[in-house]
Amino acid sequence: MYIQIRKLLPSESKSYRDIRLQCLKHYPEYFTTNYQDEKTKEKLFFQPYIEQSHKNNFVIGAFHNNSLIGISGFKRHERKKVNHAGSIIQVYVNPKFQGKNIGTDLIKHTLDEAFKIDGIEQVEIGVITINEKAEKLYKNIGFEMFGLHKNFLKIENVYYDHKMMMIFKNNYIK
Repeated sequence: MYIQIRKLLPSESKSYRDIRLQCLKHYPEYFTTNYQDEKTKEKLFFQPYIEQSHKNNFVIGAFHNNSLIGISGFKRHERKKVNHAGSIIQVYVNPKFQGKNIGTDLIKHTLDEAFKIDGIEQVEIGVITINEKAEKLYKNIGFEMFGLHKNFLKIENVYYDHKMMMIFKNNYIK
């Protein structure tokens, strides 16, 4: 099976929207945003960045037969004192394609692109603690935990903890 991994093009903004809403609908406990709220928005967070081919905020996509089946977004921190860092967010692979190392390829490609940006030295990623597969994937790539946010999410009186992880450019092995 051939999977193409690359930055999304401006014309793929709608495909991004479709897969982003899909992941929020099927995995509400893994993301801070809510499907019901997001589907009413004219544009989702990354759509303007995709449409503008923004250098510091972008989405990497995984494609199978020209269909978007996975995403990984990168957002550079904006303020001057912290803009040497950024975050990988909104990581998702369609369940039909999970277990085929697509998530690993998405994250590595996102890191490759992020570390090409002038001044980026470190990248954060977060994971809800019940998402053990994602946490294992991040650790295998080289992310290390630097904090735990207890009761980070609350969904219908159920709390979920959030692990914060980091990788430094000089420790990243492609």
